[in-house]
Amino acid sequence: MIKLYCFPRSGNSREVKLVLAEKNIPYESFNIHAEDRVKESPEFKKASPQGKVPAIVDGDVFMSEAFDINCYLEDKYPEKSLLPEGPEGREKIREWVKKYDKELVFKIGLLLIECILKAKEDQREPVKEKLRNGIFQALGEVDRQLAGLEYLFGNYSLADIAITPHLAALPRLGIELDDNYPNLKAWMARIKARPSFEGSVS
Repeated sequence: MIKLYCFPRSGNSREVKLVLAEKNIPYESFNIHAEDRVKESPEFKKASPQGKVPAIVDGDVFMSEAFDINCYLEDKYPEKSLLPEGPEGREKIREWVKKYDKELVFKIGLLLIECILKAKEDQREPVKEKLRNGIFQALGEVDRQLAGLEYLFGNYSLADIAITPHLAALPRLGIELDDNYPNLKAWMARIKARPSFEGSVS
């Protein structure tokens, strides 16, 4: 059985949980912050030498980085496909995820740190404003991409999964997917209706 090393509040961990739920793959979850022995285990250190989550152990496969793990799971369990068949379509999604990991997901993570994890006196308003502006710009781009589509590349894919938990965290930052982003608002409603969404929370 696959072993998933994760942290429940980690959006990146939740990306992998979404794929596992979509594909109905059984797995055993290990919270690296629950017990020191988990974080210090040789298996976790081999899978993620830098101590980052998510990481998996699957037999003799040791991996970290959410998108790489999800591509591995897609290749091993192709029955319910989350990527196009051809290499060109797969590369488009890979490049898209790389772009918005930097321009959207990373900035959401930094804003969560600045607004929630830092003490009030240590929070920097100019930094928060700059991050919010970058997030709003990226949200607008993604909203336009979704025009006329149910999901980012037509069918539900790893691209949708790559941003789902991070966009779901936006209300904690006072950012709503409201009528300024009609396509994203409808997209999020479809995402939340999928059984995998609630199944990836714990």
